[in-house]
Formats: sequence, C-alpha cells, structure tokens
Amino acid sequence: HCVGISHLQAGRDMAAQILARGYRRIGFIGTKMPQDFRARKRFDGFAEGLAAQGVTLVDLEHYAGDSSIETGRALTANMLARQPDLDCVYYSGDVMSVGGYMHCLATGLSVPGDVALAGFNNLQILSGLPLQLATTDACRRDIGERAAEILLQARDSAEELAPICEALSPRISLGQSL
Repeated sequence: HCVGISHLQAGRDMAAQILARGYRRIGFIGTKMPQDFRARKRFDGFAEGLAAQGVTLVDLEHYAGDSSIETGRALTANMLARQPDLDCVYYSGDVMSVGGYMHCLATGLSVPGDVALAGFNNLQILSGLPLQLATTDACRRDIGERAAEILLQARDSAEELAPICEALSPRISLGQSL
C-alpha cells in the first residue's frame, strides 16, 4: 500500500504559481541534493514547469548538506550576491526559505518587493514569522491518517486487502511572499 503526493506535480504547480505572478528571474536552492529523491522530483517538476513557459533558472544551488535556517540564510546571501537581479527564490524546503527570509530582513530587502520567496512543507515554524511565506502543504498529516486507516482496514479484514495506492493533492499557500 502507498499514500502520498506527486512531488513532480508539486514542483510543476509551484512553477505555475510563480510564473503567474510575473516572476522570470528565478533561482532554486535545494539541500541534500541528489540524495533526497523527493526534493529532486520537486526540482525536476519545477524546472519542467518553467521550461514549458520558456523560462530557465537564472541560478541554482544544490547543497549536499542538511537544511538549516543558517544554511538557508548563507546560501541566499551567496545567490543574491551572484545574481542581484533575481526576483524569486524557490527552496526545496521551508527551513531554508526561513533562512532566506532572515537574510532579507537582515539586509533590508523587501519580500516580495525586492525578491519573492517560496518553500515546501508548510512547517509550523512559518506561522510564527511576521510575514507568511509561500509554501506547499505536503499533506503529511493527511498521508499519515490515511495510511493508518489502510493499516487498520488490512488488520481487521478477513481477506487480504488488495493493494491500495492513493495520491493526495498538495496545496499551495501563497502567503505574502509571492
């Protein structure tokens, strides 16, 4: 049995939202690349979604280490130093996007006036920020609840349960940073 989301589609969906808001000079910052196959699929979907509209990434950072606010802040600073005219940065995860936001706060950059930011996972940390960052809700709670239902159904069934594979639809929250 399996329950989850299409990370490829999640990346495509975020690309569509970013492009719909007029952003064209876009960077991507991802961690644990390529070990994190889900983040890699999101990146692939994102790049594919941009390419379908004739847009390519201006800058790209595939960081091999772990996600942290500190790392997100440093990588954002590096990327914006290389490409000061970026208008949007998409991160493989929310922790890194919070770091990017912290860089913007510390340096006086307006979000989204100077640069738009978007992440992934809809982590609880986002609710404590003075500005709601754009993110994709990966349906983690819904996935867990549905997986538990399937396991209980299989346990309580007199017969072997046929394989169940369900794809949930991730939800984008635009927040105030796009």
